[in-house]
Amino acid sequence: MNRLDCAVVHIARFTFQARSALSIGTGGADGVFDHPIVRDANGLPCIPGTSLAGVLRHLWRQDHDLASTNALFGFQQGQDGAGSRLEVATAVLQDSQGHPVQGLLLGAAGEYRLRDPVLGPALTTREDPNIRDRVRLSHRGVAQDTGKFDRGLLLAGYRFSGEIRLWSPTTDDPDWPQVLALLSDPRMRLGGGTRAGLGAMALPQLSAGSFDLRQAADRTLFAALSTDLSLTQGLTHFPMASSPAPAVGDILSITLDPRDFWRIGQGSRSLRSTAQLAQGKVPDLLPKQEAVVIWDDQGHARISRRFALVPGSAVKGALAHRTAYHWNLLAGQFAEEMPADTFAAWDKSDHCPGVRALFGHAKDRAPHLPETAQDSEPSDVGAPVGRAGLVLVDDAYVAIDPARLEEQVQTLIHNSIDRFTGGVRKRMLFTEELIYRQPIQLRITLLPAVAQAEPRARRAFARALGDLCTGRLALGAGATKGHGSFQGQPDEHTRAWLAAQGETWA
Repeated sequence: MNRLDCAVVHIARFTFQARSALSIGTGGADGVFDHPIVRDANGLPCIPGTSLAGVLRHLWRQDHDLASTNALFGFQQGQDGAGSRLEVATAVLQDSQGHPVQGLLLGAAGEYRLRDPVLGPALTTREDPNIRDRVRLSHRGVAQDTGKFDRGLLLAGYRFSGEIRLWSPTTDDPDWPQVLALLSDPRMRLGGGTRAGLGAMALPQLSAGSFDLRQAADRTLFAALSTDLSLTQGLTHFPMASSPAPAVGDILSITLDPRDFWRIGQGSRSLRSTAQLAQGKVPDLLPKQEAVVIWDDQGHARISRRFALVPGSAVKGALAHRTAYHWNLLAGQFAEEMPADTFAAWDKSDHCPGVRALFGHAKDRAPHLPETAQDSEPSDVGAPVGRAGLVLVDDAYVAIDPARLEEQVQTLIHNSIDRFTGGVRKRMLFTEELIYRQPIQLRITLLPAVAQAEPRARRAFARALGDLCTGRLALGAGATKGHGSFQGQPDEHTRAWLAAQGETWA
């Protein structure tokens, strides 16, 4: 389609809200941290138009053929090519009043605005960033070599204002409502770590309109459209209910009810306030916590720090290792029956075909075993390849009620006993802060390609979920002390999916 034939412009202005922490990296380390986040000229985090355009193209390609994708997003093949009909602007951060920060903030007025209760903390993370530590564990439960890294992030709850435009020859372009539907698609994830809980987005606001620039009236309305992304005069609220339903696969929802204590990750501050800690020292071991931006009904935001964090990576790693166990069990692969050289090939869960099919694998970790047809194209056999996972595990945030703090947060004292004297070993007394019987809402998105994965891989994964729900698979620290054991309550849809894989339990 010739761009010069497109006299109709479709415009949408929208608000993105980060359902989980967002980590859109700069593309390289800064000498201190491995993955700092990208920022605009004001030093505030932003969503580059290239990042959003790339995700939109990827999602579109999953549901359409290559010709349709090239016609909409453009392409370049040698001397042939075409420009994109879709224009995607950089999405900018909103302040605590819901107003987007557009343009360069200068002088006293700019400094005053950057002291906003929401913008200020986002700005200070340039020097003191929010960091999510990551470590890749072996099947023995210890860190693998070169498996430790960190990722900078923006807190969950922050909102961004963005705009997209589609140029078309007609006002009823069928591609336009499908593009808008992608903005609210459950698969919409931005930045890095999307398979480990980061980058999940929600769409609280969307306004759209179409202007035929061949018509004088539409040209007048288009010219009157404000450049302020918060102003939508001339646009109408887009009815999301009428959007085509995207093929998002399955969304599994499980409520994990702890049997007693749990602690996931290692935090740097106590869930108790300074006044509550005045009578004693800060515990040595702390749960991981992360602040969240909370929006009220009037569209005003504040930052709350009363949330214990359950990283999606913590759940995903445990499920991947248990899926490898059940895959080997279903396949009859037993260590005592395998030669030593063959067993070495199965020494890591990410070399298990079932895990690779569902959870993906990195191209820089070549497997010991030959690639399967699912992992690579015929022309790529023998070359290092990688593939993103098909299982997306969301971060979970557990709210801690200050009025029930003594009930929800407990401190246990641990010591090591000298087996000869029966007394406490010197310098071996420590305390641990734990969360007591606070449920975790687990959300797992299975992409449509899971349905085409080998049935044995799906059943192994279903068995891993069953182990989690029946307390046979613990999460977090202290599993050997009985911590992190849960009783799972899947919703009706999740039970139906598990039953379809042949897994049911009372």
